[in-house]
Amino acid sequence: MIRARTVLALSAPLIAFFLIQNAVNLAVLALLGQLGTATLAGAGISGAIYGMVLALLFGFDTGVQVSTARAAGAGSIDGAAQALVNALSLSIPLGATLTALVYLLGPTLVAGLTHDSAAIAAGSTYLRAEAPSILFLAVTIPINGFWIGTGAPKYALLVSLVVAPLQVALSWVLLAKWGVAGVGVAFSIAMLAGVCVQTWLARKYLFRRPEWSGAMSIARIGWPVSVQQAFLQIGFIIAFAVVAQLGTSSIAILNVLTTLTLVPVQSATGLGTAAGALAGQALGRGDAADAKRWGWQIAMGGALLMMPLGLIAVVAPRELLSFFLKDPRSVTLAVLPVQMLGAGVGIDAFGRILGFALRGVGATRAAAGIAFMTQWLALLPLMWVAGIRLGFGLNGIVAVQVALTIVEAALFAWIWHRGRWTSIRIGRDETTTDISASRIVVLGGAGAGKSTLARAIGEKLVLPVVHLDRLVIGPGWRRIDNGTARRQLADALTPGHWVVEGVYPALQDITLPDADLVVWIEQPALVRLFRAWRKTRIHKDKPRADRPDGCAEGFSAAYACTVFNFGRFNPSLQRDLAAATPARVIRLKGDRAVRGFLTSLHRLK
Repeated sequence: MIRARTVLALSAPLIAFFLIQNAVNLAVLALLGQLGTATLAGAGISGAIYGMVLALLFGFDTGVQVSTARAAGAGSIDGAAQALVNALSLSIPLGATLTALVYLLGPTLVAGLTHDSAAIAAGSTYLRAEAPSILFLAVTIPINGFWIGTGAPKYALLVSLVVAPLQVALSWVLLAKWGVAGVGVAFSIAMLAGVCVQTWLARKYLFRRPEWSGAMSIARIGWPVSVQQAFLQIGFIIAFAVVAQLGTSSIAILNVLTTLTLVPVQSATGLGTAAGALAGQALGRGDAADAKRWGWQIAMGGALLMMPLGLIAVVAPRELLSFFLKDPRSVTLAVLPVQMLGAGVGIDAFGRILGFALRGVGATRAAAGIAFMTQWLALLPLMWVAGIRLGFGLNGIVAVQVALTIVEAALFAWIWHRGRWTSIRIGRDETTTDISASRIVVLGGAGAGKSTLARAIGEKLVLPVVHLDRLVIGPGWRRIDNGTARRQLADALTPGHWVVEGVYPALQDITLPDADLVVWIEQPALVRLFRAWRKTRIHKDKPRADRPDGCAEGFSAAYACTVFNFGRFNPSLQRDLAAATPARVIRLKGDRAVRGFLTSLHRLK
């Protein structure tokens, strides 16, 4: 019950926020519908183009949300505020650039997607009128991510309660005066009002100097989302181009179907965003198991909640469509597609929630990669085959979309179940804060750089370094018996001060329980393979501090297999280390993390 209240407290404002946006979209769609099918078609095309451009800003929302959720989970509101300012330092210049490009190139893009002159005129006018809103959204999108990540989405809802009625009222007034251009201008004015309200609400967090390294961290987290969302929108544009071959009325129907599905889609998005924030905060507290539970529980609950919305489309499709489509023939053509979309609402919600949860915990590449593959490798080609080549029209196109929704949901569930995302580090983690230790264990796969790091630690902290290979392996690569190796290790450990490098489970009960720091170096398998090979060439027939005496070093297929099969940090390994040692466990991904760790390391007094 407590968890349900927690989800409701965070997700209800988000769902309300998205539903208000969707209600506005539906109201605007109904207003545009009064201007005819060509205007609806043109608005749909311009909306796809606008969405493609705006998607380039979505990564800032994700980057800020991930960073602020971790900071909030660790109790650092100052760190969350810094993440917001870092994101704004990049998003505002990008937003200004995109605004100019849309205004200059928008009409050309619209003309490339349809041959209907009336649709081209309406779409071009609409796109240019709403172009300034991109700059305004470049400010509000990161601030919304901040509110969500810090567990205060009510502020995002508050802004929408101001902006939404203003947009609808202005659209109604300006539509009568300027037509489709008035609707676009109304949107831009409403987004400007949103900027004013957002910056006033967030004013105490904004007056600080941006940090370049923090801005780059936000960009690294968010760029897969921006790229994936941009390609998703490009896919929509291609979908409109495919559907355009079926006629202008089909484009108008696709616009209506897309807008109608936003109701369950945005509700699921609100739940998924809440799942990501709660899971991210759990990771900030160091509770990976709780983070996993949040994802599963919200995804399954959300799927059940969304199914009644889909049932409306299945049971009463004509009544639903008649609000937006005035042509009876178009309504008949859209009945089966809207019923199929309604039937798949529950599964779509389940997958969408887990996809947004993966973004919220920082697994943006996995989430974006799956969406990219299902769209570009399957959805778009199969849409053309089913809809155009085989002649099934909109029915075939929507059937393909529903089928791939099931596939995508299964893939997201598989990734969430595997749990590798629980070990993702965000921003200024353990490798960039002061670390004090005097009994350190260095672990990792072959070729990861364990020996090099151990020697560097020993030099910096003036600690003796013990290489386990020299204690476990004798001349000719002969394995020394376990009892002898254990005695040699015990004798080699200077009481209270040492660095031990190497992975030998039979000896870990001597070092791990007494360690005050455990370091795992993780490098890509190909990097480790190259370094392992290079080591055998550079040091061939030469003595080395970490290699046993009397052991000629070589490179073989068996050694290569060892490199590929062992070296990745995973949840199982994380649990084993947590059970074996009370020490802090730090995962270093790549050379940059290793250098940052060495800079931050100090000897325990």
